Amino acid sequence: MAVTPRTLPDTGDDAFLREVDEGVRRDQMASLWQRYGRLTILAVVLVLGSLGGWLWWKEHQVKLAGVAGEDFTQALAKAEVGETSVSKPVFDRLAKDGPGGYSGLARMMQAADAVKAGDNAVAIKLLDAVAADTGQPQPVRDAALIKSVRLGFDTLAPATVVARLKSLAIPGDPWFAIAGEMTAMAQLKAGDVAAAKTMLTAVAREASAPPSLRGRVAELALSLGVDAALLNPPGTAGPASAAADAPAAPVATAAPATAPAK
Repeated sequence: MAVTPRTLPDTGDDAFLREVDEGVRRDQMASLWQRYGRLTILAVVLVLGSLGGWLWWKEHQVKLAGVAGEDFTQALAKAEVGETSVSKPVFDRLAKDGPGGYSGLARMMQAADAVKAGDNAVAIKLLDAVAADTGQPQPVRDAALIKSVRLGFDTLAPATVVARLKSLAIPGDPWFAIAGEMTAMAQLKAGDVAAAKTMLTAVAREASAPPSLRGRVAELALSLGVDAALLNPPGTAGPASAAADAPAAPVATAAPATAPAK
């Protein structure tokens, strides 16, 4: 007669083992917490503190920029009506510790005051410092470079003018028209007529260039023998057409000794 197997009674070993396992895990977690818990809390506090500090600093910089912007605008308005006794202290302060680009803009205003006083050397020094300041926004640095080269054009070697304006005398750059005109004038001074004609043609075809500048450049290009049809922006009939109708000017072999008209 077959004996039916009987299920062994539960001795509670499984439950006991589970309790032991859970206890071991709790002990391990407690041990890990004792080892690393405080470090974790400290790390979290440091991260949150750093984030809070960074957010405060950003908000503080925005507020400073807003105040500086208002101060600069008001000082500029005073300078335009000749109240330099009011504007100068503001520009001097912003030039020293103004946030962001306001330091550069204030130094450019100091340079403008130096030019009015007849001290171009001081003005060029101020402008060159702004142009070389990597902490300033690129548009401010580019504007300072343009103004510096224009002020010193008559005394700079043509090769120096071309080299300093090389990064701006590129079609599509916001300063291309002005930088291109000065580059062409420097090339003419150096006797490189072919390079000057190429640059003048490119500037004359720049649709975004001011009409007065395009007309001036087109007239000079025509005097050098450039075909009028090549001097208008694509699909337009611009200043070159009017310039072509003017009496022919003698072919230039060298640029004037003065900087391009402002």
